[in-house]
Amino acid sequence: MLSTKKGILLALFLFHAGTAVAEPSYLVYPANVPTVFRYDVGRYEVIGSGQDKFDSQYAVGNYMLWDRVDGRVPVEIYGANQLTGFEPTVGTSEFVVFNDNFDVVVDGFGPGPRTIGNLCLRFWPYSSTGTQIHVDNVPVTGVTAALPPLEVSVTLPGGYYSGTVVHRVSWTGAQAMEIVAFSDKTGDGGFQGTPLYRIVSRLSPVAVESTSWGKVKALYR
Repeated sequence: MLSTKKGILLALFLFHAGTAVAEPSYLVYPANVPTVFRYDVGRYEVIGSGQDKFDSQYAVGNYMLWDRVDGRVPVEIYGANQLTGFEPTVGTSEFVVFNDNFDVVVDGFGPGPRTIGNLCLRFWPYSSTGTQIHVDNVPVTGVTAALPPLEVSVTLPGGYYSGTVVHRVSWTGAQAMEIVAFSDKTGDGGFQGTPLYRIVSRLSPVAVESTSWGKVKALYR
């Protein structure tokens, strides 16, 4: 029989061996293309014209977005400069576009300055037939593109910091794509965890159905 000490050590080993390392994800959004923001109702809400806190400079139609956790206008979301509307969802917030060739912005928005290393874009193709992804007109091997480090040093109101980089993304051979920005801490090119934000791109305006992140990862590992 194992001693108590050896039993504890074995249990800890098995626990860590079977536990995935959660990797940090970052704000990622499309630019210069019409975009619908599907917001996590656990964090955001929409404020209508005439309601308290409504600010017309952030209005999309007659509504604006409000961060109920931080109690502020989430100015970082408005970096997607062609927002056309807001839709509620549960879980990961996502920017929905209908295009396969557009600019992608990675934003290190946060409460302090930093340098983000091991930065990557991870792609999940849907209905793929020989998918080829390009980032800045360079073919991507597989579904992960390594990016240069990102400096986050621009001060914003409220004590926040930002640092952005723009990459041109395109692909062929897939009817839809999901894109996440993250730091590859494990060095395997895969993303472990649940992203805070993602881009969802479809080639035709179809009804957007809520999909759990677990289902997405199960389809394309």
